[in-house]
Amino acid sequence: LRNEHVPQLVNLFESSFSVKLTDESKTIREVFGQIDARLFHSYTQPTVERLTKLIKDGIAAPDWAPPSGRPDQVRAYVYSAMMILVMVHTEVSTTVSATGSGSSLLGEILSYFLEKVSQALLDGFKERKPNMYTLPALMQATLDTEFIAQTMSQYVTSKAAEIQGQIYMELDKRSANDARARLQQELGEMRVVLKKLREQSRNSLGCFKRARSEKDRGRPEPVAL
Repeated sequence: LRNEHVPQLVNLFESSFSVKLTDESKTIREVFGQIDARLFHSYTQPTVERLTKLIKDGIAAPDWAPPSGRPDQVRAYVYSAMMILVMVHTEVSTTVSATGSGSSLLGEILSYFLEKVSQALLDGFKERKPNMYTLPALMQATLDTEFIAQTMSQYVTSKAAEIQGQIYMELDKRSANDARARLQQELGEMRVVLKKLREQSRNSLGCFKRARSEKDRGRPEPVAL
């Protein structure tokens, strides 16, 4: 409404009556901007609160960190959070399609949720007790974080990327030198685990996959840690 219909109505009025509504159109844009912000917040805030609690509770759970060995699964809270985002994707896509609104709304909302999910991960890892991370805990944190980051990669913003970088800095500060060194040795096997997990979730989380161009088809998707 603000970006398409209102400017068209202003232009129509100006051309019909040969006047310029510079100040008035600015005021109209500001008012609609405030309305947009309120609507955006009222729609996203309940889901943000739900995601934040889910993620922080999942990380704080006594059985979150593997007792030993290399983890081969992300924790259940990760899948639960991703399914909430799937429902958001479906809801917004359906609304955008029905109203003929710009598809950028979907990207805006999911990018915002990715920022909030990343922040919840960061806060969860900071607040977890005990606050020192063993090698299995480091691997689990890396697997959980990378699964979300790579699944949602087309919605990443500079803010989300910055928060994801902070996650690894915080984990680094909360682990011993030996655990950090051994984590580097484990990254190759963890890439294999991550690739397998993403392939297994392809059907349920396929809505987040970026559409590939003709020249990209047939190329394997990169899996990085």
